[in-house]
Amino acid sequence: MKYYVINSSPRKNYNTSQLLDKVTEGITDALKDKTENVEIERVNLYDLNYTGCRSCFLCKQKDGPFYGTCPVNDDIKDIIADMTSCDGIIFGSPVYFADINGMIRSFIERLCFPQFPYADIDISKKRMPTGIIYDMNIKEDNPSMPFYNSVFDFLEENFIGRVFTKPYSLKVNNTYQFDDYSKYVNEWFDEEDKRLQRETQFPKDLEKAYEMGVKIANDSMNK
Repeated sequence: MKYYVINSSPRKNYNTSQLLDKVTEGITDALKDKTENVEIERVNLYDLNYTGCRSCFLCKQKDGPFYGTCPVNDDIKDIIADMTSCDGIIFGSPVYFADINGMIRSFIERLCFPQFPYADIDISKKRMPTGIIYDMNIKEDNPSMPFYNSVFDFLEENFIGRVFTKPYSLKVNNTYQFDDYSKYVNEWFDEEDKRLQRETQFPKDLEKAYEMGVKIANDSMNK
C-alpha cells in the first residue's frame, strides 16, 4: 500500500505540515494491524522545480504516445506518474487570496489535467481515496467564507473528484501565522485571539486531520 502526502507550504514545520503529520499518523495507525507493507511518501513542493500545465495538449492527442499522461520532464514527472496508481493522496495547502496556493495549483494541473479529457469518458488510471486540507487566516464566520467554500468545492468536485474521488475536506480557520505579530503590519488580526485559537481549536483540527488519515486508509483497504 502506497500513499502520497503533498505539502504545499513553504514552512515545513508549521500549521499545514503539522496537520499533514497527523494525517500520516492516522494512516499508519489504521493499517498497522492490517498490512505490513505501507509506504507513505511526503512531497514538499517548495523543494522541487516544476511548472504548471504548458498547454502542449499532448495528453489529449488522439492515439498519441502521451495520451492521458503529462510529457513534461521536470522534478514532478516521475512523482505524478507514480501517483496515478497509488492507494491514496492527501493534499495540504495554505490559502492565499481565497484559494490554494500557486505551488499546489500547478501541481494539481499537471496531475489531473492529463486524465481530464474533453469528453464524457473516464480515462482515470485508478480511483483512490483523497483528502485535502486548507489552512487559512480568516475565521469560520467571516462573511467571505461562502465564497472561499465555493472555490474549494469547485476544485474538489470538478477536478480531484472527477479524476480520483471527491476528497475528504478539512478547513482549518484562524490559524496562528507569525511567531511575533508585533514585527509585522497587522490591523486585521488580533494576536491574543489567534493564540487562544491555537491553544484551544488547533488541537481539535489536528485530531480531525488524524481522523482523515484513518478514513483514507480504511477506504483504500476496502476498495
